[in-house]
Amino acid sequence: MRAKLTIGFLLVPAFATACDSNSTKRSQAVTGPTVPWVAGVPPQLAPRTPAKAACRSSELRIPGQVKFIARLQGGIALVTVRNTGERTCRLVGRPRVRLVKRGGPVQVQRPIPPTPSNFPEVTYPESSLRALRPGEAAAVTITWENWCDPVVAGVPHVPPSAVRIVLPDGRGQVDADYNAVPPCLDPNLPSTIGVSRFQPTLVPPTGRFFSDAFLQGSVPGQPVHGRRGRLLRFRVVLRNRSHTTATFERCPAYIEQLAPSGKVEAHQLNCAAAKPIKPGERVAFEMRLRVPRNAPLGANGLFWELDPFGSRNPQLHARVTIDR
Repeated sequence: MRAKLTIGFLLVPAFATACDSNSTKRSQAVTGPTVPWVAGVPPQLAPRTPAKAACRSSELRIPGQVKFIARLQGGIALVTVRNTGERTCRLVGRPRVRLVKRGGPVQVQRPIPPTPSNFPEVTYPESSLRALRPGEAAAVTITWENWCDPVVAGVPHVPPSAVRIVLPDGRGQVDADYNAVPPCLDPNLPSTIGVSRFQPTLVPPTGRFFSDAFLQGSVPGQPVHGRRGRLLRFRVVLRNRSHTTATFERCPAYIEQLAPSGKVEAHQLNCAAAKPIKPGERVAFEMRLRVPRNAPLGANGLFWELDPFGSRNPQLHARVTIDR
């Protein structure tokens, strides 16, 4: 996903240069005034009130295998931990992880950062970990390196029987099957297991908001200009390229990101102030996006997507210049 984001960013200047002169003129022909920006967030991302009770191991399950994929000289896995209980509970902190085996190499654990999300992925808010509802899941990132389990003549070689996640504060443990063992790099060193804190999972799709209408998006006036630490203000023009009127009875969200330094932000479209978009018509929406203080000066990329939990369309790229 990181490689995909980088490729998309590198394509922004060429894409925008080829299309900017014509698309800017077309997008200026907007029906009605610009729809103002609102600060609402999608209901999936609303802050949650912390639950009183912490999750116990009897309420949790790891669905399927822990699937390690090759990473450097070992493996990495993003492990889903689902709340299968009947109450909302807290699942926070950094668990301990061990490979269940009698004997074998010494195992040591080190802290690692959570797996980051990348555009167009959207995760639940951090507060979801403090109020994990029945059926919902959290995740933990695990890395595994250097498993040197010597083979003894005449003794069957037995790999670990499970990956064991031990919850903080003595709340029990959850075991799971796994798919691979990393190679032995140095028999004089212990086996190293990296473990992140619990992290939110991705928001699942919930269905399209515009079942038949096909919208095309553009950002007029490129490059748009912004300053470090301030709000970037721009417009997104939505054009209805179908034969069906796009209504806002069900209001979609949208996501945006300033690349390469910004994070994905999710907001709710201002549907209350927007009129239906008839075939061939265009409507402009005001947008705002916080520019990080460490954003590089000069050329940056802007990623924007409507309906990230459904059709994930339209997507657009635009050019941004960060001034001093």
